[in-house]
Amino acid sequence: MPEKTKKEVQPQARDYFEKGIIALRKDNLDYATKLFEQALRREPGFFECREALRLNQFKRSGKKSGLFKMFGKTTSTSLLPKGQLALKKNPIEAIEVAEQVLNDDPYSVMGNKLLADAATAAGFPRTALFAWDLVMQKQSDDKANIMRYCQALVNNGDVAKAEETCTALAKAHPGDQEVLQLSKNLTASRTLSEGGYDKVASGESDYRAVLKDEAEAVLLEQENRRSEQESTAESLIKEYEQRLVDESENLKLIRSLAELHSRVKNFDKSIGYYERFNKTNLRSDAAVDRAIVDTKLLQFDWRIEQAGQGDAGELEVERNAFEMDQIQRLSDMYPSDLSLRYDLGVLQFKAGEITLAIQSFQRSQANPHKEIPSLMQMGKCFAKRGMNDMAAGTLQKALDKKEIMDDEKIDLHYQLGCVLDSMDRTGESIDQFKLIYERDIGYRDVAERVDAYYANLG
Repeated sequence: MPEKTKKEVQPQARDYFEKGIIALRKDNLDYATKLFEQALRREPGFFECREALRLNQFKRSGKKSGLFKMFGKTTSTSLLPKGQLALKKNPIEAIEVAEQVLNDDPYSVMGNKLLADAATAAGFPRTALFAWDLVMQKQSDDKANIMRYCQALVNNGDVAKAEETCTALAKAHPGDQEVLQLSKNLTASRTLSEGGYDKVASGESDYRAVLKDEAEAVLLEQENRRSEQESTAESLIKEYEQRLVDESENLKLIRSLAELHSRVKNFDKSIGYYERFNKTNLRSDAAVDRAIVDTKLLQFDWRIEQAGQGDAGELEVERNAFEMDQIQRLSDMYPSDLSLRYDLGVLQFKAGEITLAIQSFQRSQANPHKEIPSLMQMGKCFAKRGMNDMAAGTLQKALDKKEIMDDEKIDLHYQLGCVLDSMDRTGESIDQFKLIYERDIGYRDVAERVDAYYANLG
């Protein structure tokens, strides 16, 4: 999960961020905190938003009394074990815990170290370095901190500053073997970076990419980034089709060409290359067969975009029928692929085929990655049938299996709240909605439901 700029994040996260900036400028700091947190919950790698949240935390900290600051530090420190536990299982959750600590004390060394470790584990090098910068302001003479700070600099691409920092550390600790080893590692990192061999070590490329000429290196880099620009795709297509003349059974080339042709809307050619892949491979491949279906669906979508209003409606009906038929066919062909069975269930539910959908979800829950989504979908099926007690039990079962309060768990709480509400179990229903309200006040109609409940109490 890479870090993202303001332009790259989803619109809702960007909207929360922009509203947060307005609140920050108006000194409405508590509201700004909630808005920035909502943006980061949707886009944990939104670095600009995390910078704004930290500025907001510094401003809030400056307005607190000494007694409140002391109480806040005590409270936030108690969260650190929770964060360390989350770090082992879910770095994103650990980042959220770290931010709770920093909300009370943005200067917390332990809070910033937790954030740095979690960000590193999540693949957010800028966020990790941002946290280490704050740690260094507080503990600039600690050897262990400096060594980890150097690694954060390297991860962020600033090998030169890491070497400069390490040189100063070596002067303070002459003859220290750990520091000497770090210095050697940094020299090696600079050599790898300058020679392009760091891509080899990280698996982004192979040794041939480093040794070939600059033009081909550019093409390979373009492929790794999967650029959406058609000119890039066309260049790669030309390159790969030339190579395919001499490497006619290179499955990787064939599949790459199928994907590239799909990207530039050469759907028939894309399908042809996927079929060539299966023929060359001498057997059918579930992922490739699914890719063929997905490419044909993209072709339908493109035709619908180009069609007039009347024709678009007919094509939409044709597309839906095709998708149902093909996913059913693939599910029967690959019965052990329970992800296909889950997708079939979703289509059956949308088509109103509730009994068939329940059967599909009952099978797909055997896939560990689809167990909770399958239970949620079954709950929806039971609710659609008016079997609300069964729906509530199934949704609760799914919730019991969820440890982290992510978007999926929020949706489960919402679905369960709606089912309980239809059973006139108002108090239990509102309890579900309140859990969402505390975390995301803008989720669907939760605010209206909770506000109306308290208004009726008054």
